[in-house]
Amino acid sequence: METRVRPPAWLWFNLLSLDAPIIALVWQDFLTRCYPTTLLPTGRAVLGLTVWGIYLADRLLDIRHPASASETIRHQFYREHRTFAQSLFAIVVCVDVALTILWLRPAVLDNGLILSGGVVLYLCAFPFTGWSANAWKKPLAALIFTAGIFLIAWTSAGRQIGAFALPAAAFCALCLVNLVAIERWSREAENMNSRRWLWLLFPAIALVLAQRSPWFIAIAASAAGLSALALWGRRISGDARCVLADALLLTPLLFR
Repeated sequence: METRVRPPAWLWFNLLSLDAPIIALVWQDFLTRCYPTTLLPTGRAVLGLTVWGIYLADRLLDIRHPASASETIRHQFYREHRTFAQSLFAIVVCVDVALTILWLRPAVLDNGLILSGGVVLYLCAFPFTGWSANAWKKPLAALIFTAGIFLIAWTSAGRQIGAFALPAAAFCALCLVNLVAIERWSREAENMNSRRWLWLLFPAIALVLAQRSPWFIAIAASAAGLSALALWGRRISGDARCVLADALLLTPLLFR
């Protein structure tokens, strides 16, 4: 009889997909402090719930088919607790929709609906079409994640939206590297040539020197951490590296 191994406590936030909404809220708050923007509690709650709902939906869609030999522990968790995950997803979506309709500012809601259309296309494109997930899924996920964090700032900026182009591009690149690394490490895949990770440091350092902004310093710090984890983290399990990769995106907390 097969014995189930209880996941360690440090992995539960990742298994429940809570790491992504926490990272989103930390960077959204940091953005409003680096580039002063009006951010109300409803805007924070809607972003956190929306990101959580997207991650829950993505995992549930991934387990529609039989398990593969390389299935990650996260997907195994959702497969074993499918009913719980479906119920949690329904609750998150209902609360999110209620907050959005009743209390979200109209201008933010209008732009949010446009972004929601992109989210729906993202969730439907890979499970129900022939699109290659390896080629497109991670870049689109990074783009949508970035857009969600910048949504309120872009809405408030109006015609000055271009001022956020470089901060958004730098953050999107950081998210993409994080997603690619987690995908490889969660499947215990061999690392890419470790020296290739050093390229993360050069554009990050250049951004810091050019901008001298806490926003870019935080991005550079996260990039340096991911590079170090890729270079010297081979003795750590893949699951531990995934958790650490997400933790390294919490560098804005250093600027409190």
